[in-house]
Amino acid sequence: MNLYTRMSSFPVELPKILEILKANPRGMSVSDIAQELGANRNTVSRYLDMLLISGEVEMRAYGKAKVFFLSQRVPISAMLNFSSDMVIVLDQDLRVVQVNTPVCEFLGATRDEILTTTLRESPLVMFDHPVIIEKIRDAMAGREIAENLRFLRVDEELFFRFKIVSTVFNDGSPGVTLILEDITEQQTAEEALRKSESTYRTLVEEINDIIWDIDEESRFTFVSPRVREVLGYSPEEMLGKPIRDFMDDAGEAPQLFSPGAQAPGESSYAEYDIRHKDGRPVPMETSWRLILDEIGEPAGFRLVSRDITERKQAMGRVRQWKSFLHSIVQNIPAVVLVREMGEGRYVFVNRMAETLFGVTRQDAGGLRGDEIFSPALAAVLAEGDDEVANTASATDIAEKELALPACGTKPFHLRKIPIFSQAGGIKYILTIAEDITGQKRVEEQILAERDRAESYLDSAGVMIAVVDAGGRISRMNRKGCAILGYGEDELLGQEWFSTLIPDRLRDELRANFRRFISGDGQQSEDEVGTVITRTGEERTIRWHNTLLRDADGRIVAMVSAGDDITGHAA
Repeated sequence: MNLYTRMSSFPVELPKILEILKANPRGMSVSDIAQELGANRNTVSRYLDMLLISGEVEMRAYGKAKVFFLSQRVPISAMLNFSSDMVIVLDQDLRVVQVNTPVCEFLGATRDEILTTTLRESPLVMFDHPVIIEKIRDAMAGREIAENLRFLRVDEELFFRFKIVSTVFNDGSPGVTLILEDITEQQTAEEALRKSESTYRTLVEEINDIIWDIDEESRFTFVSPRVREVLGYSPEEMLGKPIRDFMDDAGEAPQLFSPGAQAPGESSYAEYDIRHKDGRPVPMETSWRLILDEIGEPAGFRLVSRDITERKQAMGRVRQWKSFLHSIVQNIPAVVLVREMGEGRYVFVNRMAETLFGVTRQDAGGLRGDEIFSPALAAVLAEGDDEVANTASATDIAEKELALPACGTKPFHLRKIPIFSQAGGIKYILTIAEDITGQKRVEEQILAERDRAESYLDSAGVMIAVVDAGGRISRMNRKGCAILGYGEDELLGQEWFSTLIPDRLRDELRANFRRFISGDGQQSEDEVGTVITRTGEERTIRWHNTLLRDADGRIVAMVSAGDDITGHAA
C-alpha cells in the first residue's frame, strides 16, 4: 500500500496533527501531540512516520527526545509542467483540479477551460467511460492502475501508458492522479516486431535494453546479447542459472517473480541491482509480464531491463545541484525571506537574515512578522506584498531604510517575487533584501566627482562647449554663456550651427563637422572661427578641439575650448 493510500484511511487525524504543529512552531514531542490530539501515543507515532515520509513534517533529535516541526519546505507547483507526460488530477467528485501544459497542448484548450469542471463537462470527456471510471474508483480505494490506452484521432492513432495513482489533498480528501505517457512510437515498434520474427530477433539483439526470460524457478531460459555490454556476461554464462545468483539481495527474487502474485496480462515494474561480472552492482530498471504456456498455465516471466546507472548519477547530480542552490541561498550576502499569503507567517529565513535580524530559522518558522521583528521593521518588510498579491508579478522597492538590531539603520533594495500554488494562486511571497550601503557610497562619490568637474568647467577662463554627434549643444560653461549672451538652459539641445554660426559659413562648417564626426574627414585640433552672439555680434574664437569616444571607440561628441580673440591678431 503506498503512502497516499495509507494516509487516505485517516483523513481526520493527519490534518489535525499538521494544525497542532502549525500552532506550535517551536516543535512538540510525540507525547505532547498525543495529549493534544487525545489519541494513543503509538498511533500518533505511526501518523508522524507517514508525515515524515511525505515531507509534511520534520524531526530533530535532542538527546533521546524527538521533537517534530511543521516542514519549512516550499513546494514548487510548477514542477508538473516540466514533465513531458500528461498529468491530470481529479477530486473525489471527478472534477478536474489540475492539469499540466502537455494536457492543454494535446487538447488544444486553455487550463481555464479544463479546470473545475467534471470529466463529462470538460474537454477530457473521452475519459468519461464506464471502464475508466471504474478503474478511477478502484484507484481511490487504494489500487494503483497501470495500463495502455489506444486513442484514435481523425488522421492518427496514438498510444499512451496510462497510470492512475491514489492521491490525497491537503485537507485529507481523496482523489486520483492520471498520468499519460505517450508511447505511440514504442507501441508502433512493438506491433512491427510482431509482424516479423526475423525483425524481432534483430531488434532484440540490437536494442539497448536486456531482454530475458525466466522459468517458474527464476532460472534464465533466454538472455539477449545486449547483456555482454551491460553486465559483462555472455548469454551462455547466464542460461540455466537462477536470477538470484546475480543479485546482491538474493531473497528479493522469489518475491518479485512469483507467478501467484501476478495476473496474466498485468505488467510489473521494479528497480534492483544486478551484479556485473567484475563484481560491481549495476542498477537496473525492469518491467516484466507473466508468460503462459499452451494451455494457459504460468510458465515464467519475460523481463525487459535497462541500465539506469546514468539516470541514477544524474539524479545524484540533481540532488547535489539542489544542495548547491540551497547553499547559495544560505550564504549569499542578501536577506532571503519566504512568507505565506494566508496568515502572513514566515516559513523560511536564510543565514543572512538570522545574522542581521537576530533570529533563527527555528524561532522564525511559522510566526508572523510582528511576532519576530519590531513593529517598524515588520511593516517595512511587508511593504509591496499587497502589490504582488494584486498584480501576481514581481515588484521592486528601490530603497528602504531597515533598522537592524545587529548594526543599526541601513539602506536596502527589496525585491518581492510571488510563488504560486498548484491551483495557480499565490501561496508564498519571496523577499530578497540587498544592503546597498556600499552602492550608495559609490553613487555619492560619483556625484561629488561630477559636481567637482562641473565647477572646474565653470571656473575656466575660456569658453568650453560640448557638441554631440548630431551637432546639438549638450554643455556650455559659464564663460561661454557670458561671451554669447545666453543662459545655459537656452543653449542646451540647440543645433550649434543654426544658433551660433553666421549664415554665410553655416552650411560649409556643418558639412565639415559631419565628415569629421563620422571619421571620414580631417579637422585641425586648433583653428580660428567665428560665432554670433545673442545680439547678432560676431566674435572671433581660437578653438582647441578634442573628440570624445565611447567604450567601443566610436566618436560620440566633440569638446571645444575657445578663447575670444576678437580685436586681436589671429
